[in-house]
Amino acid sequence: MASTYKMVAYGSQGDAVRQLQSELNKHGYQLKEDGIFGKNTRSAVRDYQRKNNLRLDGIAGDETWGSLMAPVLTETEMPAAPVAKPSEKTARELEKLEKGYTPSEDVTAALTYRDSVAALRPDAYESAYGQQMAALYDDMTNREPFSYDPEEDAAFARYAKMYRQKGRAAMEDTMGQTAALTGGYASSYAETAGQQAYERYMQELMAMLPEFQEQAQKTYDREGQALREQYDLLDKREKQRYDRWQDDLSAWEREYAQAQAQYDSAGQQDRKLYETALAHYRSMAQQEQKLSASGAEVDRGEAAASGGESLSSTAADSLYRAAGNYLKKGKVQEAAALLGQYGGRMTPAQKKRFEKLFVSHGQPATL
Repeated sequence: MASTYKMVAYGSQGDAVRQLQSELNKHGYQLKEDGIFGKNTRSAVRDYQRKNNLRLDGIAGDETWGSLMAPVLTETEMPAAPVAKPSEKTARELEKLEKGYTPSEDVTAALTYRDSVAALRPDAYESAYGQQMAALYDDMTNREPFSYDPEEDAAFARYAKMYRQKGRAAMEDTMGQTAALTGGYASSYAETAGQQAYERYMQELMAMLPEFQEQAQKTYDREGQALREQYDLLDKREKQRYDRWQDDLSAWEREYAQAQAQYDSAGQQDRKLYETALAHYRSMAQQEQKLSASGAEVDRGEAAASGGESLSSTAADSLYRAAGNYLKKGKVQEAAALLGQYGGRMTPAQKKRFEKLFVSHGQPATL
C-alpha cells in the first residue's frame, strides 16, 4: 500500500519538512519553519510521539503524519461531558426546602386555634359593688362615737314640750287657786306654789331622761349593725362574683395552655420533618449527580404535583375549634374567614361538621 505522507527524518529538507514544522507548531511547539529537519525538529517529533503513544523513532512517517494531520479540537469543539445534576423532582424539592423552613398547614391551623382561644380571655375583673362598699366602710369608720344630747333628741323634745305645757298649766291652776283664797290678789305664796307645780312636771321629765338615752343608744347600735350587715352582704356578693370570674379565668388558662402545647408540639414535629426531608433530598441530589456525571440514566421524576390536597384531619380539628371559639365570642366574620380560606379543601364530612357548628350558633350554613 502506497504511503499517504512523505516520510522525513533528521537531515531532510524541503516543503515536506516545512509543513511538518507548521503542524508541530499547531500542537504547541515553537519551531522555526525553515524546511530543515535539524535537532530541534527531531526533538519536537520525538516529544510528540511520546505524548501521543506513537512509535518513538524521531521519524515523521505515516503514523506520525496521520496523528499530526487529524483535526485539533478546541474546548468548545470537544464533546460535552455529561452534566452532573439531579433529577427534576429532586432539584425541585431541594430548591423549595433550601429556601428555609415554612410551617405546614397543621402548624398554621394549630396557631389559628391558639389565637382563637386568646380572643376568649376573660376581661379584667371589675368590681360590681366596690363603690357601695367603700361608701359603707367610710360611714362605719368615720362614724361619731355615741353621745347623747337631749336637745337633739326629737322624741325627748316632744315629751319635753308636752311636759312644759302641762307644767305651765299646773302652775297657772295653782296660782289661780291660791289667788282665790286671798281674795283674788296675787302673792309670793301663789307664785311659789305655782312654780313648785311646774317643777314637779320638769322633775318627772328629767326622770325619764335615762330611758330616752337608752333608746337613743339602741337606735345608734341598730344603725351601726345595719351598716355592717349591708357591708357584709355586698362583700359576700362581691366574693361570689370574683370567684366565678376566677373560675372562668382558670378554665381559660388551662385551655390556652393546651392550645399552646398543641402548637409547640406541632411546630417541633413539623421542623423535624422538614430537617429530615432536607437531609434526604440533599443526599438524593448527591447520589443522582454522581450517576449523572458517570453517564448513567437518572430518573427525571414525574411532573410537579398539582395542588388541591384535602385538609388533614388534624388541621380540620384545630380550625373547627377555632371557629367555635370565634362564634362563641360573636366574631362571625373571623369564623367565616376560616371557612373562606380552607372550605374549598374540606372533605364532605368536614364540611358537614362545620355547617352544624354554624347552625348551632344561629348562623346560616354557607359552605
